[in-house]
This record gives sequence, C-alpha cells and structure tokens, in this order.
Amino acid sequence: MSGHTGSAEAPDSRRIVVGYSGTEGSDPALEWAIEAARREDRPLTILHCYDLAHVPVLGPSPPDRQSELIANAADEVVAAAVERAVVVLGHEAVTGVSVLGGAAGELVAASEAAHLVVTGSHGRGRLLGGLLGSTSYNVTAHARCPAVVVRGEASLHPDAAHRVVVGVDESEAALHALDRAADVAASAGAPLHLVRAIHPSVDLHTQPELGPMVYGETYAIDHARFADELRRYADDATRELAERVRQQQPGVRVSFEVLEDSPGLAIARVGEGAGLIVVGSRGRGGFAGMLLGSVSHTVIHHATSPVMVVR
Repeated sequence: MSGHTGSAEAPDSRRIVVGYSGTEGSDPALEWAIEAARREDRPLTILHCYDLAHVPVLGPSPPDRQSELIANAADEVVAAAVERAVVVLGHEAVTGVSVLGGAAGELVAASEAAHLVVTGSHGRGRLLGGLLGSTSYNVTAHARCPAVVVRGEASLHPDAAHRVVVGVDESEAALHALDRAADVAASAGAPLHLVRAIHPSVDLHTQPELGPMVYGETYAIDHARFADELRRYADDATRELAERVRQQQPGVRVSFEVLEDSPGLAIARVGEGAGLIVVGSRGRGGFAGMLLGSVSHTVIHHATSPVMVVR
C-alpha cells in the first residue's frame, strides 16, 4: 500500500469498495458507488491499483526514483477521487487507497470483508458487449461479496422511477439474488420486477429433473404438453416468489413476468433502463465449481444498466 487518504482503513463488512483507475471510463463506477453509499448510509473505500510494469516513465528522473514518482501520482489520483466522494458522504465515511498490484486481485481480496464491490466498464450494449474489461469480469467471477458492474456512460440508480430487475429460478444463487434485490428496492424506494425465462425444448434436455416436477413422478414425454405445463409451473413458482417478497418487504411494489427466451438475453432486455439488474452467479444449470454461470455472464455482457451478481 503506497498511500491512503481519509479515515483509517480497516475491515468493515458494511463497506462499499469501488475500483477507480482515474480514467474517464471509471468515473461512472465511482459516481454509482458514491450514490449507493449515500443511499444505504455506508462507508466507501476508493481503491486505485497500479503496476510498475505497465506505467510509462514519468519525466527525466533516475530509474530509482521512478517508483516513488509513480506512487505519488497514484496517491494524487486517489486524493482527487476522495475529494469528490467527501462532498456527498463526508470525510469520516470515505477512505482512499492506492496499491501496487493488479486491480482484479486487489479488489477480490478487498471483497472478503466488504458489503459490495463495484467496477466499471467501457462496453455498452450488445454490439460492445465484448468490451467488458478483464478486471470487471474477473472481479465479478471471483468476488466474495456481491459485485456490481456499471455499464456505459450514464450512471443509473434504483429509485421510484427506476425499478430493480432480478432474474429468478429455483436455484440457491437466484434466491440469494432475490433477497438482495428486495433489500435494495426497499432501501431505494424502487419497484421490484422478477423475471423468469424458460426454454421448454432446452429445459427438457438440460434439466430432465423438471419432468417429474411438472408432471409428477410418472410421466410420458409429450413436448407440447411439457411446454404448456412448464409455463404454468414457472408462472406459479414465480408468483410464489413475488408473494414471498411482499410478505418480507411489504413496502415494496412487486411485479413479475415469465418469458420464453434465452434467460440471459431476456433479463438484460427487460432490465434496459432499470436502476439495477440483479442475478445469481449460477442458475439451475450451473455446477459446483462454476464461478460465473452462463446467464450471469450473458447479462453482464449485454446489459445497459448496472448489474449486480450475487453468490
């Protein structure tokens, strides 16, 4: 650690940690994290990482002074970001840290004792989805707490006019995502919208256990009937989840829909213009060693709203 600005750094499970590079592309993530910290009354840590191997030589100084100059420049980046955050949150709530090391590794380490970790991305939408940076992807895949990727230039936030959209199924990760999404919606005064996407022809082959769940223990495969029954099953299951939220968070307006579509693309599309999209790290099709499932992977690459991945 080369330097810090603000209150003393210490493990705090209430803390929001945001990765900040000092470039224009990382500004939306910083602004989003500041607003989230304000809304939820949480302390904020601004983490800037630098790698001597990838930093250009700074001026005509001796090589043995280059590392000192680079560290000082990194501290200046952090100090400027802290100044922006302090205006909103106050001095006691903001910590700035500059670290010699890789951004992804340092942010994942910081996530061990954090409430939330936030990264930015230059990519936006389907055409630019492949531009999701390696830092954002790796942090989202490996973080030990929920991770948010802030897409695009505009920083959307959940509020009365911008709903929280959450992808659901019966997986444990999706239930965790639903609980977290409901908490965010409650704190932000935002509506909550549940999205369940089904693919009858795909689900029957990739998730054969759905057959008994839909038909009972003994069943004969009738694809048309399976599709109809799966729609009804998914609608009933999602309605139950919506009712569960209403009972736990009576102040939150809850709605839901069931779509026949690829889950990741459906959630990203429904979440367009939302204050936040929330997904689990793995769905029903995931396996134990999987760090980031295909649905969450697709959502973070195609969404135009901030995406939170919960495990």
